[in-house]
Amino acid sequence: MVRVIIYCRGDSASARELEREIGPYLSGKGLDVMTVTSKDDPSLIPTGAADGSFVLSLGGDGTFLRAARLSVQVGLPVLGINLGSLGFLTDVEENEVFTSLDAVLAHAYTIERRLVLDARVVREGQEILKACAINDILAVRDLSGKILTFEVFIGGVRAGQMSADGLMVASPTGSTGYSLSAGGPIVDPTVDALVLTPLAPHDFTSRPLVVSAGSEITMKIKTSRDKAALVRDGERLGDIHSFDTVAVRKSQQSVSIIRLREKNFYKVLGAKFHWGE
Repeated sequence: MVRVIIYCRGDSASARELEREIGPYLSGKGLDVMTVTSKDDPSLIPTGAADGSFVLSLGGDGTFLRAARLSVQVGLPVLGINLGSLGFLTDVEENEVFTSLDAVLAHAYTIERRLVLDARVVREGQEILKACAINDILAVRDLSGKILTFEVFIGGVRAGQMSADGLMVASPTGSTGYSLSAGGPIVDPTVDALVLTPLAPHDFTSRPLVVSAGSEITMKIKTSRDKAALVRDGERLGDIHSFDTVAVRKSQQSVSIIRLREKNFYKVLGAKFHWGE
């Protein structure tokens, strides 16, 4: 049976109201509908479904990132319904919901694949944490902590040392997110690359760097009395300590985004960010 996993924030009244309309609409067409909120454990969601199944994100870009990670986990494409303000990643506005759902059920769409990041934290030779991200992975100091010093390796080769509030590895999708705010470049989402962006670097020579997506980026934290945090797509995952290494690389998986219309990246860039105006 074709399954639709509706994903929304558990505390979003507008998303839950729309979900209560969409659920019966899809069920009435013979689909297996499952609602998942940000409060649910994603590991309990069953994987595998019939062709035509998909994840439906109700919310803004932040919700879409969480839904996209879920879609990678369960191996299904994701469609975004924009209930936020920017809607850079989502494809459908609220007044287009039901006509868009009908189009998806009629298979009148294309799939756009985006690069996914895999990260792992190693401490004293033991892997203590793994995570995937759609936008970015950050190793960043706590607000009350001091500046951090990192030793950076790219493709196994030592690339240098830098002191900063943190270091970020962004995907091309994430290049228009936090990385952009931190002074990183905008990268076309079809480019197979990773972006290394320092956060508030201590010296002027520590500039953002675009590297091949085939290269693993490793960040080793030098001696520090303060804890740092590992953050993915704006979500704190845990503490990282002195001499921990954070390794980030392109995942073997990609996220499949349902597109119902042609969505030219440069037109969206101008419409949403007013680039070049």
